[in-house]
Parts: sequence; C-alpha cells; structure tokens
Amino acid sequence: MKKIVSIILIFAMMTVTVSCSKNDNKSEKNIVPDKETAIENVDTNGNNIEFVAQGDYFYHNDNKKWNRVILKGVNMGLTLATTNLNNPDVSYETYMEWFEQISEMNANTVKVFTIMNPDFYQAFYDYNKKAESPLYLIQGIWFNEDYLYDVADALDADNIVADAFERNITETIDIIHGNSDYTSYGNIKNAVYHNDISKYVAGYILGLEWPAEFVQNTNSHTDRKAYFGEYLENTNDATPFESFLCEMGDKLISYETQSYKMQIPVAFLNWQTTDTLKHSNEPFEEEDSVSVNTENIKSNESYKAGLFAALDIYPYYPEFMNHQKEYVDYKDSNGQSNPYEAYLIDLKKEYTVPVMVAEVGLPTSRGVAHESVVGYNQGGLTEKQQGEYLTNLLTSIYKSGYAGSMIFSWQEEWFKQTWNTVKYAPENPECRTPNVMSAEQGYGIVAVEPGENQICKIDGKLDEWSDSENIIDSDEYKLYSKYDEGYLYLAVQLKSKTDGKIYVPISTLGVGSQKDNTRNITFDKNTDFILEIDKNGETRLLADSYYSTFHYIYGYSKGVFDFDNDYSLKNSGEYVRIQMFTSNEMYLPDDNKTIEPQFYESGLLKSGITDPDSDKFDNTADYYIADNTMEFRIPWYLLNVMNSTQGTVINDFYSEGSINFTDVQEINIGIGKTGDNIELKSIPFEEKQQSSYHTRLKKSYEILKEYLKKVK
Repeated sequence: MKKIVSIILIFAMMTVTVSCSKNDNKSEKNIVPDKETAIENVDTNGNNIEFVAQGDYFYHNDNKKWNRVILKGVNMGLTLATTNLNNPDVSYETYMEWFEQISEMNANTVKVFTIMNPDFYQAFYDYNKKAESPLYLIQGIWFNEDYLYDVADALDADNIVADAFERNITETIDIIHGNSDYTSYGNIKNAVYHNDISKYVAGYILGLEWPAEFVQNTNSHTDRKAYFGEYLENTNDATPFESFLCEMGDKLISYETQSYKMQIPVAFLNWQTTDTLKHSNEPFEEEDSVSVNTENIKSNESYKAGLFAALDIYPYYPEFMNHQKEYVDYKDSNGQSNPYEAYLIDLKKEYTVPVMVAEVGLPTSRGVAHESVVGYNQGGLTEKQQGEYLTNLLTSIYKSGYAGSMIFSWQEEWFKQTWNTVKYAPENPECRTPNVMSAEQGYGIVAVEPGENQICKIDGKLDEWSDSENIIDSDEYKLYSKYDEGYLYLAVQLKSKTDGKIYVPISTLGVGSQKDNTRNITFDKNTDFILEIDKNGETRLLADSYYSTFHYIYGYSKGVFDFDNDYSLKNSGEYVRIQMFTSNEMYLPDDNKTIEPQFYESGLLKSGITDPDSDKFDNTADYYIADNTMEFRIPWYLLNVMNSTQGTVINDFYSEGSINFTDVQEINIGIGKTGDNIELKSIPFEEKQQSSYHTRLKKSYEILKEYLKKVK
C-alpha cells in the first residue's frame, strides 16, 4: 500500500517511452490459462473450509465441488475526502453503493488493509445475502505503521510489535466471525460486529510493506531460532524476520481453528523492495538490500486451507523495473516492451504456492511522482489511459498464472501525501482539501472531487459565469474568477483582437516582484505568479523566483541543482518555470552510467475539456480557448495555497528559514499585455467551516468492467 506515513522514495524520470497501444490480449477468449480449473475433494480434517489455496490458484467450495476462482478485485481504503483517520466513519449506505458498483464492474473481491468500521461488515453481509453472486473478501491484518520506524524491530525487547500484531489478529478473527463487542473503533468504545461473514473470506494477508531497515534490524537477532508451530513451521534457511512471520501466521490459524473450527488461506505481504530476486542494475542500494522469503514458511498436515503469496507490484517502482536490461528487452505477445510481465514471470518461479498481486494501480493525478519506461506512470494519466493501461497490466498478471490481482484503489483519499510535494494536513479533517499534484491521491476508480458539484467545466464557454464573478471589466478584457477546494478558476473574454501574449498576474502571499524584466510588464502590487497565455503556443504558470518552492528546496536547501543567488532576493523581476522534482541522481551499475537528477515543468498547462459528459473529456486538462473566450483551472498547489478552505498559504521561506505556513490575507489578480502597468484587484476569498466534495465513477470504470467479464 502507498504509505499512510509518507516515506520519501527517490524516484527517476525516464525520457524514453514505448508505444502504449491497447493490448490485443484483452480480446482473447481465455485470458487466464485454461488449467487446474477444479480439484478433487479436500480433506478438511473436520474444519469448515470454504476456500483452499493450492497449486497456482484458489478453489471455492461450491456445494462440495471445488472449482477454481480467479480473484479479481479492488483495494478499498478507510476514508472519504474529509474522514477523520482516528474515526473512519464511512456510512453503511456508501458501502452498499460501492459493493453494488464493484460487482457491476465484474470484480468479485474486495480487499481491505485492516479492520474496517462496523458499517462495512454489516453492509458486506447484507449485500451478499441478496446478491446473486456474492463478493469475496481479502482481509488484511497489520499493526500501527508508526512502529515500523519508531520501534523499527519486530523482535523488540518489549514485544511492542508482536503484542500489537497478535492483538490485531485475535480481534480480526472475532470480527470476521461476528463475535466481537470489545474492539474500540474510532469514537466507538465497544464496537459491535455481530455478522458472521467468514464463508466469504478468501484469505488473510498479514503485514505491511516492510521497510528494508525494519527487516534488517529484526534479522540482527541471530539467536532467534526457526519457529515450529502447530500449523506452520520454518525451514532451516529462515531468517529471524521469517521466523517472526511464521509465528504470527501460526497464531492466527491456531486461534481460528480452535475458536471457530474454520480455516482460511493465509499470506504474508511482500513487495518489490524485499522480494527474493536480485536486480543488478538497481541504482538505490536500499531497494535491493534484503529479502523476505515466505517460501521459508511451510504448512503441515494440520492446516488444510493452504498458504499463498501476496505482493504489491507496481510498474514504475523500484528503479530496476525501468533499468534491468532483461526486463526492458522482454517483448510480450504483442511485440511490446513489457518489463512488468518479465518481472512477473521471474517472480512466479520463486513460489510453490498460489501468488496474488495484492496491489497494482495507476493514478490519474495531475502531478507525476515517477515515470515508467513504457509510459505506465505514477500520475499524469487520463482516466482512459488508467483503464487501458490497467487492463494491460492485469492481462500480464493473469496470463502469467497468478491467482488474482487487486486494483489499487477503489476510492480516492485526500489525506494521502506524496514524497515530491510539500506536505500539509489541517488539524481538522473536515477542512481537508485535495492536492491534484499528489500522485497518491489519484489512484481511485471512484473520483473524489472538490465541491458539492463541479462548479466550472473547462470548455471555453461563459454560461457558468455570473456578473458577480466578474473582477475586471476594461475596454480590452473581462476577467472572471471563482474557486473551490481544488482549483482557482479564471475566465477571460477578449473584447478586441489581441495578437500577442496575455498575462494574468496572481498574488497569494504578496512577496513577489512588481515588475517582470523578461516580459516588460509592471504591477501595482507584489505579484507571486504570472499566467502567461499564448493562444497560438504554450500556456504556462510562472512563479516569482523568490517564491519558487522548487528552487528553494532543491537548489537553496538541498543543493541538488546549482542555485542562482539572485533567486533569494525580493523584487528581482525574474519569473521562472514551475518544476516538479522526480528523481535524484542515479548510478546504474550494469550500465556504468549516471543519470542526472530529473524534473519536469509542472506549470506547463494542457488544453482540453473537463466536462465528464463530453466525448473530449480530459481529466488532466487545465484550460480551453474558444475564439475570444478562455477558461482556466489552476491547482491551488501550484499557487502555493495548501488549503483553500482554511486559507493557508506557504510563508516566506527565505525569511522564515524553512517552509512553513501562514494565513492568506487576500488574493489579487489582474490582466494585461506586454508594456502594460497591470492593476491587480482582490477577489472574493473567504474561509469555510468545512470542505465539500462529490464523487463519480472515472472513465476507467467502464473499461475495466468490459475487461473483467472476460477474466474467468
């Protein structure tokens, strides 16, 4: 899972891309290999068993016939846009709607990371009671993620991690069997879970994405012996960390078997960083420094449901996915470079149990955190691309003999932070706002968008604009302005022919210049940003060099790039392009090659229409020009506004000595052309008590729906 607690991972941006045309495999009749479609009767040893993991796949007990079931599902997060993380109270009605939509998408499984609120399990039970084809559940079990870094050792002397893990295992099993009234959940002191949903549970996945250091610290306990339990045992090659996992899995199976006479398949979560393969061209040592080999955990004859393997596998991370020669050179059945499929094939050989891809996803955020060598980027994708690229990835998964895959994720979540953005979170979650530049917020199939409804569809029309939103009305221009939680919207109506560029100065803090040396314009107020409009060329947002977070962080503070000292001076009259950092310098061992730090121009605006009902809809579009009318939506983040509900803006970091935050005093905008002295006027801007949002299914939903019905 992409972390709740952000871990700064240094990614690289590749400049070479390969055509990402639709994969013809989607039209094949049999995406999944036609083998092992049923097994003989299972010896249950007197236990209730609904699913077994055996060979390459899962099998479901259908009236005592054990038929193969391909698990095709989605990861469901804990929250909606303004949900309190300490009290995730998504409603019963919302869950019921989601389960219906997931089923209609032809998925058959929901995966959750940890214990959900009581309404989730109630809705899951009620939905499955009436559903012709019930949904299955993959239940995750973890512990407080802070322990990965604060304790940093699974075998700590105080047993903090082990005790927390055991406690969560016991609580989860009782909840699954509808026998819990003692678990505190959010504001509920004794949450009641009274519905037994165990017959729908296809598997448990224990753990999190393990940081390499956490595993290494645990492995330093060389006195830790291999674990031999009632149901699971280690091989002689097991590490102390694998011994710890074996013990936790055995305790789960033991508790469920003895308490409820039931057994369910179990896996231990892993990811590419701690896989069992060696990647000789991985530039970052920490991404290939230690392995977690769950093949060193074996079941004995007392455990009949079976172990499986579960790994989070993304196409753009770690860097070996872009640079390992044998992966990049691999061609799939369509003749396309497919490093993802090459890795899947390699990885599958490491296991004797069924293997599930526990997470695979691609975000439609405006911001990009990392690029894939074949274009499956972490961000910057249209919703159509998200759907098409995901089906290609899923095809690689299923045709490689994997037991299932879980798309990350069902819904977008606004609390998530990304390593290459300035991080800000309001104390009151009801005031949370989206950051469309944060890749982590864009994975969902359900879009969670600002405002009770879409207040402005960028399409070059003025029918959504009222006179009350008209800020400037001159002989040459009309300039309109409004905003929601995610964007500042602008509309420009030209009253006369204008051949040259048009400039819209914007002030959010008021520390910028009152002149632009390059464009020969002046301003009556300090201007932090300039929207440079070129009807016949590129349109971009520029930042005063003094207020450029990119140059401050990666030039002045970290020294990644050479820094121009003039940028630390106020009123320099220099406006620079807005950039987004994507990678530190990388050295590729096999290639004996160094790749310089990477970034791209995030302030370059994209033309397109943002009306979801339009055939030309593009969720990544920023502006549209039609004749003499122009519409723009500028992400607040690009204007250094961290929260428009509370009115929070990045402060004067050179003066303060670091990036911190202050209140917006006023926001000013103006409009003019080369040679003008532009007057800026204040726009109506008020704080709100709480943020609002609305949801819709992305365009990827229908693409996935059509695809998944072919996966059987």
